[in-house]
Amino acid sequence: MSKNPPFAAEIAATAMAVANAKATAEVDASSQAMNLDQLFTRCGELQASAQPHQALEVYQHWLATSNDPLRYMAWYNYGSLLQSVGQSEDAVKAYGQCLQLQTRFPQALINLGLTLEKLGRREEALQQWAALVSHRLLKDAPETEMLVLALNHIGRVQEDLKQYDLAEQALEQSLALKPKQPGVLQHWVHIRQKSCSWPVYKSLPNITHNDMLMATSPLAMLALTDDPVQQLLTAFAFVERTYGFKQEFLSRGREYRHERTRIGYVSGDMCVHAVGLLLPQLLEGHDRNQFEVFGYDFSPEDGTAHRERVKKAFDHLRPIHSWTDQQVAQQVLNDEIDVLIDLHGLSSGARPGIFALHPAPKQGTYLGFIGTTGMPWFDFVIADSYVITEESSKYFTEKPLLLETSFIPESAHAPSASPLRREDFGLKPEQFVMAAFGNVYKINEALFDCWTQSLRRVENAVLWLIDDNPATTRELKRQARIRRIDPQRIIFTPRATLAEYLARMKLADLFLDSFPYNCGSTTRDVLNAGVPIVTMSGKTMVSRMTGSMLSALGLQELITTSPNEYTQLIIKLATHTEFQKQLKEKLNPTPHPKLHKLSLSQSLEKQLKSVIQ
Repeated sequence: MSKNPPFAAEIAATAMAVANAKATAEVDASSQAMNLDQLFTRCGELQASAQPHQALEVYQHWLATSNDPLRYMAWYNYGSLLQSVGQSEDAVKAYGQCLQLQTRFPQALINLGLTLEKLGRREEALQQWAALVSHRLLKDAPETEMLVLALNHIGRVQEDLKQYDLAEQALEQSLALKPKQPGVLQHWVHIRQKSCSWPVYKSLPNITHNDMLMATSPLAMLALTDDPVQQLLTAFAFVERTYGFKQEFLSRGREYRHERTRIGYVSGDMCVHAVGLLLPQLLEGHDRNQFEVFGYDFSPEDGTAHRERVKKAFDHLRPIHSWTDQQVAQQVLNDEIDVLIDLHGLSSGARPGIFALHPAPKQGTYLGFIGTTGMPWFDFVIADSYVITEESSKYFTEKPLLLETSFIPESAHAPSASPLRREDFGLKPEQFVMAAFGNVYKINEALFDCWTQSLRRVENAVLWLIDDNPATTRELKRQARIRRIDPQRIIFTPRATLAEYLARMKLADLFLDSFPYNCGSTTRDVLNAGVPIVTMSGKTMVSRMTGSMLSALGLQELITTSPNEYTQLIIKLATHTEFQKQLKEKLNPTPHPKLHKLSLSQSLEKQLKSVIQ
């Protein structure tokens, strides 16, 4: 066998260096000879042939030598290409060069803002978009589309920062310029919910009340109305404008005859999340002699023991974070899943594209969204006979699978925390503490009326709420003053770790449920803490969640069906110590009551068996 001659590597390296130098010289020469149009054509060809770095070199050499008065456009294109290949810091410099030459170039201001945002420099990003918006009062103002884009980015980032008042202002200006923006209107509605700006629907120029209704997201509508028809229409409208999936039936004709039925769960919330906190006992409770449990997981790694427990509860866990919907569907087919269960519905992070491919013979939804999804690829929804009545089932596109117990799983074992004192939160021992720790967008005008009426009738009562953000807290205090309630009687406490949040529960005398969007996993935490919760049950599934759990525990006396009943029951609990004592005994017997007399997992398995037979 022949051997390489001595110094072959060095000779090869020298040859390569000569070749590179020659290529660079050719780039230099060719770049210098190009005009702007030729430059864009050449770089476009390189990008189309998957040679972005060669295109960057061409831009670099051209920009180093050109004095073209329009070279700011080349700096912009160069920045866009750097941005697309992930060189964000260099892209910021390129956009900066562009704006030095053309200070009011709107596209550069938009992209510079997006690049700064990606780098975590959100305040600087907002400044770029605000600068663009300020140019609208100048001669040669930016085009409307550019102004709308900048305002929408401002609104989006301010919403993320929980600066809801500023987000609302930005989106209203955008809608004034271009009213037909359902996605923007959708965010505007939910921002007003999260800032407790009532009424949520207010007059906007050239936008009708019907426009607002049709643009409202399904999640927002759960908290806005107890009308099942409206919730169904909202789900349909959202699915139609958001998901353009073509349905495929990949599992058509497949009938598996496994020794154990294969269940697959799909979720991005298998972590410390309202849904994830309910999963361990459900998953661990499956009968492994009859069922094999698969997880298709795209949840964040939060580093918690809870996350590890959820992951270990599956027989097979498929991390699908980077997989396409088609790849996930193919894996489901390969795994020969009998029943595939979605844990998102219409909630944030959902991946309906997987289910639109029908990779499993039967598909359903559970827990993530407490209402109909309007999605044609779901065969069933998991519920119980309390949350979905015979009357309300008419307004579901999915067939209800009714469990023999509450559809809400038992909570996982609570993390321990040091005992807390009321004084740590500005609460006094003698006060009657009414807590409401649900999400602030679930608070509405009618509900707040009930709470403040209770404060007026019970002199030693205080209302304990989450201090979610400055704008909402400020608005709730203003609303209290309007109702002649001293804002000092409303105690606002910042969010906390899960362990501390659970420990706080035990300091309350009573928990106030929200309506029409009841608490879900929070209700389970309240009951575990031995604290009574007053709820109002309505017509919709989401308005009957807490009632489902209370019914399963034999605590129907805590369920009301009207605002007046709800308020009167709060007052009764606050003023009748014997009634308080009776409820405490029912909530804290020995042993502690089980929410599910029949294992929820067993009840679910029984229903799933009926679906696939």
